[in-house]
Amino acid sequence: MSDRRVLGLIWLALAILTTLPYVMAWQRPPSGMRFIGAIYYPDDFYQYLSFAEQAGRGEYLFSNKFDWRPFDPMLVNLEWWAAGLLGRWLGAPLAGFHVLRLGALAALLLGSIGLLKLARRTPGECLWGVLLVATGGGLGWLRLALGTPGWHVPDILTGLYAWHQTLFNAHFVVGTALLVWTLLLYLRWRQAQRGRWAWVLSAWLVALSRPYDLIALLITLLGVELWQWRSAGQRQALARMLELAWLAPMFVYYAVVVGAHPSFRGWSTQPGDISPPLAEYAFALGPGIALVLAFARLRVDPEPSAVRTALLCWCLGLLMLLGLWSAPMAKQCATSLGTALLLWAAVVTPGRVLPWAALALSPTSLFLLWRAWHPFPSSFAPADYFAAVEFLRSRCESHEVVLAPTDLSLLIAGLTPCHVVVGHRLLTPSFSSEVALANRFYDHATPAEWRLSYLHNRRFAYAILASGRGDWLGNAPGFERALARPLLEIFRSRNATSAGSPGAQPLSERTRG
Repeated sequence: MSDRRVLGLIWLALAILTTLPYVMAWQRPPSGMRFIGAIYYPDDFYQYLSFAEQAGRGEYLFSNKFDWRPFDPMLVNLEWWAAGLLGRWLGAPLAGFHVLRLGALAALLLGSIGLLKLARRTPGECLWGVLLVATGGGLGWLRLALGTPGWHVPDILTGLYAWHQTLFNAHFVVGTALLVWTLLLYLRWRQAQRGRWAWVLSAWLVALSRPYDLIALLITLLGVELWQWRSAGQRQALARMLELAWLAPMFVYYAVVVGAHPSFRGWSTQPGDISPPLAEYAFALGPGIALVLAFARLRVDPEPSAVRTALLCWCLGLLMLLGLWSAPMAKQCATSLGTALLLWAAVVTPGRVLPWAALALSPTSLFLLWRAWHPFPSSFAPADYFAAVEFLRSRCESHEVVLAPTDLSLLIAGLTPCHVVVGHRLLTPSFSSEVALANRFYDHATPAEWRLSYLHNRRFAYAILASGRGDWLGNAPGFERALARPLLEIFRSRNATSAGSPGAQPLSERTRG
């Protein structure tokens, strides 16, 4: 069997393994519930989907749908644009991301094979190496067994490795796959002195898909050229470093978007650090580091040295970033670190050891697969939530904003043209204060006069309340009951044309008992 067919079978097996949990969750949700399409990170997934929904309507410049204030669309993201188009063609918005996820997996496997071939690994070694990259992990399984909380374990909680990314987060695996391809094309350009535009365009794709990975790319390429400064000669190294100026337009663009656009400033000011403690990364990265330290050695061929140098710079650069930059953003920029480390291990590990290495580093990935087969309750929402979504999808205009609880607001932003104000912790401006206002609105002790003033001041087009709790609003001037379900009711403003506001506790929790 040819190597290409074996690689195709590896992709097919991984695609089936990472997709079946979603199929089963869709087919067998708890009674009265529906699967929302995400197993990990539902809030982030619906943030991505809120942009893909706009692409499905033909938009290519995106607005922040978690901001009630009207702003001109400004954001460009090619990944979310592609997911939106795929979802439109498939007739299911969620399907677009899952198709993109599997396509990114194929790209990651092909890019990894390309780097291993550039390192002059044999075809068999390349296949085992790519299997190590695709399924390897850290000691997360052991940390859990020892009683460490899962949210403290990087290779359980975050997309540190390719397997986690492929299983749970299309956004991460797209960024990592593009990063691998950009590095491969850059090294080919350095070798042949042609093909500049291939790596530059690939780098721009990285930037316009997952900008955090643009920082990882810049650190890696700068490290490569600084490492080669003495051996390549100062003039040649300086000329190559100047080539990195092709990345400057992307940094300028994001400086404008994040620094100057009021609706997107939340991306640069993440509130609090909910990511794992830095010390836990020693366990998450330990097996890969052990492989590299055990088998790394000098070789005389120049190209394997170039690949190893690039992977070394990639890993050390991101490790330094984690160690020196304490902001949560540092860990966002380091999501490709596990993949880089396993690629480095696949380059230096002897061929006879690679199958055993792939097996030894797979237990955490097996646990994550089990976790995917047993989704958290947050992966499901009441069927009435989706009835509300369908109602709003057919009636809501893109400039109108809905007042709804936080969990329902996420679904509304991701699946309808509506804006919401509470839903995502980063993209909702003044998130804490908006949640406080929404909680006050949903508090039954709050006077109706304050609630009505709040609705009219923000000029909500729609407001969603628990069933049986909205008679005061249905009888108030300016609003009418538009939909009644066992769990919720939707009230429509008779004259609102724009606006928005937050959401608070889940309706399902407020109506229990």
